[in-house]
Amino acid sequence: MNMVNLTDELEAKADTSAPKIRAQKVNVHYSSNHALKDINLDIYPNEVTALIGPSGCGKSTFLRCLNRMNDTIDICKVEGRITLDGQNINDKKIDVVELRARVGMVFQKPNPFPKSIYDNVAYGPRIHGIAQNKQELDDIVWSSLKKAGLWNEVHDRLDASGTSLSGGQQQRLCIARTIAIEPEVILMDEPCSALDPIATAIIEELIEDLKNRYAIVIVTHSMQQAARISQKTAFFHLGKLLEHGDTTTIFTNPVHEKTKDYITGRYG
Repeated sequence: MNMVNLTDELEAKADTSAPKIRAQKVNVHYSSNHALKDINLDIYPNEVTALIGPSGCGKSTFLRCLNRMNDTIDICKVEGRITLDGQNINDKKIDVVELRARVGMVFQKPNPFPKSIYDNVAYGPRIHGIAQNKQELDDIVWSSLKKAGLWNEVHDRLDASGTSLSGGQQQRLCIARTIAIEPEVILMDEPCSALDPIATAIIEELIEDLKNRYAIVIVTHSMQQAARISQKTAFFHLGKLLEHGDTTTIFTNPVHEKTKDYITGRYG
């Protein structure tokens, strides 16, 4: 038994050494606008990777490449190679619905469905056929709410509308809804920008906990937030990835002058 556990542990450690997502020479065009230029970036499991840079530099565009959200924009063309566990996500054989279950997304503005708290979280497991019966569905909903740090606040009112919650609670409900379908990667597009400082602190604590189970990529305009919660940071500027590496190094000893200028608040 001990040998099996040790083997599993070693395999788990080996897995975390390989990129969960690898982007190679990714270019994005919106008609004639060349929005992303030759982006190369690895995303690792059990880490938070922060994408920083001035408005319009391509952070959110790159984020949307990772679960093919750009497919919904007619004028958008994505080139290059993006792999999830070594598999090209832009392969025509890929089921986009399944991809978005594996690579979940939390948006800038909380967007709970006009349904009960329970049904918000149960929605994904139902349509993906994850739960075989009501008890399994209950277990998924309760577990997801607990992982999202919301259970203690809503366990006695699961029939209440998700839209009746505060902004911070709604964002945690959206996170619970995302993790209910058992993703491997969570994308977050400025998840705290619409929240007050107290709600932001709660979300940041949650992200710190969630990174132990998922690879997380977060777009943020807050340098303080990136420094607090991420292990890796990538600096985008005018559609290019100018610098990326360990967050501590990026913030204390950046290589590129533009990175230094942005971090120190000289522009952006």
